[in-house]
Amino acid sequence: MKVSINSVLKIFIGLFIAVIVSLVLLVLIFYLRSCKLMIVEIKKGQQRAVRLLCETDHQALLTACREISRMVTDGELKKHEYRLRINPDPEISSFPQVIIDLEPTYIDIDPKGCVKIELYGGLDHYGVNAYTEDFKPPVSNFYYGGRELVPGLWYYDDGYENNPEYDKTIEALIQKKKESN
Repeated sequence: MKVSINSVLKIFIGLFIAVIVSLVLLVLIFYLRSCKLMIVEIKKGQQRAVRLLCETDHQALLTACREISRMVTDGELKKHEYRLRINPDPEISSFPQVIIDLEPTYIDIDPKGCVKIELYGGLDHYGVNAYTEDFKPPVSNFYYGGRELVPGLWYYDDGYENNPEYDKTIEALIQKKKESN
């Protein structure tokens, strides 16, 4: 059986096109799946923000954060960033439940004993900063956060950095939750 160069060339081009189409489909499937995961994570992040702002006992959260600060002072915990959702650190089992219930990405304890609970990171950051009773700001224009929840506990959100009216967005979110109950 004699095979012509044209036949070989047609087979080669057909295989080449099939491989390219397959690769494009794989990339498209990966991209769409990644987009779906991002959308799900954004929605969960927004739910965590609503839980923090509308359903959490802020005084209990501040007390829990100060308990973590005390644990650092007493040597029970290190000043460290503790991961909770992805590759959780084993020490989180000793964290108060009110913090665990928020499902934060991580908890960071700084050298001054202040506790930062990050609920969402990446493209947008939000969470709370809890300050010790004796916290002294390092500069006069220190940024505690965008919205004080109770004295010593501040909600922070990247939205506050770019929009001086951002508190209205947060207030609308809180109002929407109240109306849905």
